[in-house]
Amino acid sequence: MGWLASEVIAPLLLGIAPARLIEWADDRWGRRPSGPTSEAHYKEPIYHLPGFHAILEGLALQKDDVLLEVGCGGGALLKRALATGCRAAGVDHSADMLKVASQQNARALAAGNLQLRYGDAAALPFPSERFTCAAMSGVLPWLPDPVAAFREVFRTLRPGGRFVVWTGGPKMYGTPAAGPKRKGGVRLYEDPVVARFARRAGFSDVRIEHPDLIPVARAVGVPKASRYLFGPEYGGFLWARRA
Repeated sequence: MGWLASEVIAPLLLGIAPARLIEWADDRWGRRPSGPTSEAHYKEPIYHLPGFHAILEGLALQKDDVLLEVGCGGGALLKRALATGCRAAGVDHSADMLKVASQQNARALAAGNLQLRYGDAAALPFPSERFTCAAMSGVLPWLPDPVAAFREVFRTLRPGGRFVVWTGGPKMYGTPAAGPKRKGGVRLYEDPVVARFARRAGFSDVRIEHPDLIPVARAVGVPKASRYLFGPEYGGFLWARRA
């Protein structure tokens, strides 16, 4: 019944739904994922895996790194990062997602190599200058105040700390990944705007990259009909550093 409600009835209703129901769906599946369907999806989110690959390749984590993931979801990126031997922490404002992240990173939690916290991106529950690097994946479009969140990341990074954000661009509007542009929905930004968020938060060495992730999407099993969304024109990566 849960699958029927989430996968069949809800999508049908969304086609004719009032704004209130659409907002509910945004919260349940995007802004603050919850429920069995979201838990199953975010445990191994196939549509996020190409971005995870690029994030980890770019960060090139070492054993002395301490990674912060803001909006850690079900902990799939953390699991891959911890396999490098680094330590990590994750924060999310969905209790259901933190439960999944805890389950699939139970050994790292028990060993003291991972911390998971419930919290807000604009008020991170971590001390200043704790982390050597930080990542956000698919989080920026849901942030009500990106600069405030970026400032919090800046605060928690050590001098020289690296920051990476994977996000979709405006061309993604109208696709299955973002839906139509509408009030209350995802916010997708042009590159100069994202870079400006980072600079206003205090970051330097700010750059935007648009790698072609279609080969990675193919390799990890993203359905063929959706692979075009991983082309360079649909999204990109902000890379920045705390001086």
